Amino acid sequence: MLRPLSTLVGRGGRRPGWGLLVLFLTFCQSTKVLDEKTGRAAGAKTDGPSGYYFDDMARYLGGFDIPSDSKLAPFTQGPEYAQHRNSMAVFWEKTRAHSITPVSEWRETTLFRNPNGTVCREDRPAIYPMSGADLINLYNICPYASEYVMVALEKAGDIPHPENQTAQYYRNLSDMRAVIGNIAQRNYFSSVFMRAKIVNNREIPGIAPVLLAFASGLGWRIVDMEKFHLGEGGKVIIDEVTSEQKPRGVRIWFRVEGDKRLRSLTYIEQYLNAQSAEQTHPLYQFFQQRKGSMILFKAASYVMHNPAMVPVRDMFIGVSDYVVQDDSGFRYLDMAPAFEVSVYGYYRTPVRLGDAFFRNYAPQPELAALYAERNPPDLPFHFGYGSLRRPPRSNLIVAHRRQG
Repeated sequence: MLRPLSTLVGRGGRRPGWGLLVLFLTFCQSTKVLDEKTGRAAGAKTDGPSGYYFDDMARYLGGFDIPSDSKLAPFTQGPEYAQHRNSMAVFWEKTRAHSITPVSEWRETTLFRNPNGTVCREDRPAIYPMSGADLINLYNICPYASEYVMVALEKAGDIPHPENQTAQYYRNLSDMRAVIGNIAQRNYFSSVFMRAKIVNNREIPGIAPVLLAFASGLGWRIVDMEKFHLGEGGKVIIDEVTSEQKPRGVRIWFRVEGDKRLRSLTYIEQYLNAQSAEQTHPLYQFFQQRKGSMILFKAASYVMHNPAMVPVRDMFIGVSDYVVQDDSGFRYLDMAPAFEVSVYGYYRTPVRLGDAFFRNYAPQPELAALYAERNPPDLPFHFGYGSLRRPPRSNLIVAHRRQG
């Protein structure tokens, strides 16, 4: 089982010495958050006599061991699941080697030593617009946030039910693996591929199953999972969501070893446009309650460069105190007046895949000049569209809001 990232490093951008001290104190003094008898997350909701269904479901999808008393244990015995388990083992090995480990090391040695201060705080949310299912990068960049919020147009979906045990179920489980394999190889999701293989997936529907699979490998212990829609004032209303109730999504409650907090991941299914950024819209109101957040942009199609998206851009800039992104997020000129900007990796011009795809494509000469002036070393991992260069060379931009 992958060790939780929060047990490997210090918190809130502290220096390595602090990290070692926190690590020692965590092992010696941390409050128990796991049920000793079952090994499940403390306080997890049971599913009748079957135990902790959502935690077991995450393990099932992630390819990890499931307790023998679990309701799902009988569905792990056949050759189809053995193939899934073996394939996921390869996925996690590659993802750790190519993404989780190098990003974690760089985060500790470089990102958390940014001269402008921390980018990940225990008392602030971390928000990822246009995220797709990319939980791994959000958590890997900021493993200590008070809560996580992901927003994307892909449908939230539902919990898959391996009890079906049909040939179509296992074909769709294979489709899910095909999509997430891009993360292992290039730390990158293909939106078109994701829509074809996940959003239209009949048996493994939507983003929720992928989030559960990723959560298990990140060391999360799932306490509960619930459907919701955003109501008046941006309030999260828990219910069995109907197609008319939007914005809608799923929320996952979780714990990690060595951290006594009960935290949440909220995935909101919402197309971002000027209407969604109006002051009366529930999405806008939801984010206004989360000012001071960290914002992550990665492979964001340069949407924030589009003049029609200025209200969305202003909404997210307005709630962020910290930004971590590649050049496809906010334009440098839009951040420079209010933020101190640091640059990492390589940038001369954007990666271009064709005008039809990148309708918002535009060079940023001011950003290129900043890179030329500071001449930072290459990143030791792929990030965003830089992974599509030949050879791959990625950029990463970090911004801190100026105080006062």
